[in-house]
Amino acid sequence: MEVNTIKVEIRKHHVTPGLNVLDLIIDANGEKIVKQTQHKDTDMAYKKFVEDIIRVSQELANARIE
Repeated sequence: MEVNTIKVEIRKHHVTPGLNVLDLIIDANGEKIVKQTQHKDTDMAYKKFVEDIIRVSQELANARIE
């Protein structure tokens, strides 16, 4: 599979103290997924998601060219 573009964007909107509205946009080779969610500042699932995205991005950036 040839992939020309992978883009992950998280837009954080401050609505009320302690609560965030997030726009998650994933654009992978022309297929676009847009999801809006709400999370509390203490939401561990959101924190883990961000950590996973960073890890995957680093793996792709450091991948050996074959």
